[in-house]
Amino acid sequence: MSVWIPVACSCALVLAACTQKPPSGGLTAPTPPAQPAAPGGAQQRSDASCAAPIELPGSRVQIRPASGTLRIGVFAGLKDADDENVTHLRKLAAEVVKRGAELIVADGDVGDNPDEQETLLGVLTETGLPLLVAAGNREVRSELDAAEGELRKKGAKVWDLSHSRVVDAGDALIVGLPGTMDRRLLHADGACVYVQRDLDALAAFLDRLPAKDPPALLVMAVPPRGRDRSALDVSEGQNVGDARIVPLLSLRRAPFGIFGQVWESGGRAVDGAGAPIAPGAASSQLYLNPGAADRTAWPMPDGTRVAGQAAVLTIQGRRGTVEIVRLPGAEKT
Repeated sequence: MSVWIPVACSCALVLAACTQKPPSGGLTAPTPPAQPAAPGGAQQRSDASCAAPIELPGSRVQIRPASGTLRIGVFAGLKDADDENVTHLRKLAAEVVKRGAELIVADGDVGDNPDEQETLLGVLTETGLPLLVAAGNREVRSELDAAEGELRKKGAKVWDLSHSRVVDAGDALIVGLPGTMDRRLLHADGACVYVQRDLDALAAFLDRLPAKDPPALLVMAVPPRGRDRSALDVSEGQNVGDARIVPLLSLRRAPFGIFGQVWESGGRAVDGAGAPIAPGAASSQLYLNPGAADRTAWPMPDGTRVAGQAAVLTIQGRRGTVEIVRLPGAEKT
């Protein structure tokens, strides 16, 4: 990758790389990286096991017919598979189901090894709902495939957005681009990085979608680069997301989105102009950071702390609403 290390950035270039708990939510470098030039001047795509070519018919699956309303339970940052956190996640998943979720998205930090991944994702599949998984900067691709395979053997309905890049859920097309934006942000060899050509292919795909198709919901572990402290990517007072994502976030391309990694900016949604969207308020553009679901009490930019949260994203027609889900006693403190 190109050299992109700002001055005085000793713990930067890390998605939650500092080992303290709770660690920084992540993308602590202040600008997104330039992608390196490949031989001959071409930009290479990422590994197909990380991002299957989105234009191929085999990358698209249908899991649900349209019904007029789609309610998605949204989780990210599952983190640890210890007994206490598993119990917490099970209660949080039950609450999401109680609020009407019809499928679940798990967006990044779904466990550091196959055993953890099988346990943590297994908590979500216990609901009986379809589960869509997007890898972040930690999940080794082959290990996550193995964990998901074990869950399928048990009857779980699991689709991975590295392979099934477009999931037709009837009332929305859920479009994934997993991984992180720079190789130096990886926490493990074999985890995924997307590159500029992946973003270009995604933009071209979204541009080709017929206007009659359901609206696109983009799922990425990395958030878009924001402009202020109300954005989805604020860490230590800086906007640290990927600016290259922003052009994808339009009414014509992807009017809805789910993003993660910067946990201290979790539990919030913004519209197409970056303005905050209150829970329950409908918007024609809605972009969400659900926050970390694990039971760690995370410090938020407003000085509060939140111990584990998720969300229910509802798409009805071409408008979206969001409800932030926390367990009793886990509200902001």
